[in-house]
Amino acid sequence: MGCQGVTIMGATPKTIGIIGAGIIGVTLARALQRRGLQVTLFDERDPGRAASFGNAGYIATEAIFPLAHGSILRSLPRMLFNPLSPLTMRWQEFPRLLSWYLKYVSACSNRRAADSIQALATIQGKAGIAWEALRSCEGLHNLVVANGAIMLYESDRGFNETRIRRDAQRHYGIDWQVLSGDEARRMIPELSSHIKHAVTYPAGMHVVNPYSITTNIFDRFVSDGGEFTKERIAVLEPTDTAVKTTSEAKAMRQFHAVAVSAGHLSGRLLKLLGYKVPIIAERGYHLETSYQKTSLNMPVGAYERGFHITPMSSGLRLAGTVEFSSADHDEEPNWDRAEILKTHIDEIAPGLAGAETSRWMGHRPTLPDFLPVLGRAPRHKNLFLAFGHHHLGLTLAPITATIMSELVAGARPSIDLEAFSLRRFNR
Repeated sequence: MGCQGVTIMGATPKTIGIIGAGIIGVTLARALQRRGLQVTLFDERDPGRAASFGNAGYIATEAIFPLAHGSILRSLPRMLFNPLSPLTMRWQEFPRLLSWYLKYVSACSNRRAADSIQALATIQGKAGIAWEALRSCEGLHNLVVANGAIMLYESDRGFNETRIRRDAQRHYGIDWQVLSGDEARRMIPELSSHIKHAVTYPAGMHVVNPYSITTNIFDRFVSDGGEFTKERIAVLEPTDTAVKTTSEAKAMRQFHAVAVSAGHLSGRLLKLLGYKVPIIAERGYHLETSYQKTSLNMPVGAYERGFHITPMSSGLRLAGTVEFSSADHDEEPNWDRAEILKTHIDEIAPGLAGAETSRWMGHRPTLPDFLPVLGRAPRHKNLFLAFGHHHLGLTLAPITATIMSELVAGARPSIDLEAFSLRRFNR
């Protein structure tokens, strides 16, 4: 995870194409470039303008619990019928999402959920170190803040039902401290009197501008000789020695290897190669507001409401909610999902948030077990996959770049990737 380049020897690929210039694709491109490879990034949009633009800015290394587990499954029917609950869907999408839901139900079994927690905990265990390395290597000190994080609970029930999660976090080496409501209000005086409990995570970090994180890394990539091509890749043609990419303009490029990091659109490319990729576009919203000077200097999560509050250079970002949607059919945004976030913060911290300054909706790439796809494509040795990070794209970007650059360069990855392989959906 250091900054020095690595000399590539033997038959290791020398030219790499990466499809997708979000935070995952850009950090991977930079990591491969540091290893001496010639890298070309492809995206139909400017770098960092899709899901990476609007995230909560929280580097959530304690998040080791995928949404695919029994407690969420049991409450799913109640939430899905409430269009403003933390988790919902558009019912006209149900026929397109039915197959995904069936796989999701299977992933919620106790055994599979436990395996997913272990897999996430393993990669999350190195995510913080990878972020520290990236911050140092790329000069991001003014954009990444290490002030910890806090989760609020408005009910005894919410606090008590998460006790087993905190025990699991401690088992995996994640540090936390419990606060009473009064202790939380001494930290953040704006908090409402109805906040009953809080848990702090001292290792928590956040970024003050997610878009600037991506563009800063991208600018360094380009200044060091990396190439960016703004076009949509329509077809991949893997061979025994190379991968050919064909854009919508029919221009063909050939690379020793290609990595697919195209977010929720990754499945479309891989479907043409015969792969099953049960990915959806989990829509997320954010609202930004002005705010007065405050002691708030860390991300604040609201457990019962399912959203985060993060102080940023552009304002106070309110982000969260889950809205399941097909990856192949895009509906108009439901802005009520964003506006409810303002109601939430006014109830949690009255007077903290000022007037709305911007709003956004984007697509998180989500698989039924809420684990990303990482590794080599099962039937194509020169095709590499790194997508499907759902809520954890920002958190896992540097460690994903480290692991995948090791794999592409011919080294043994520092984390076993079997749990993240696309084979789990293609048996």
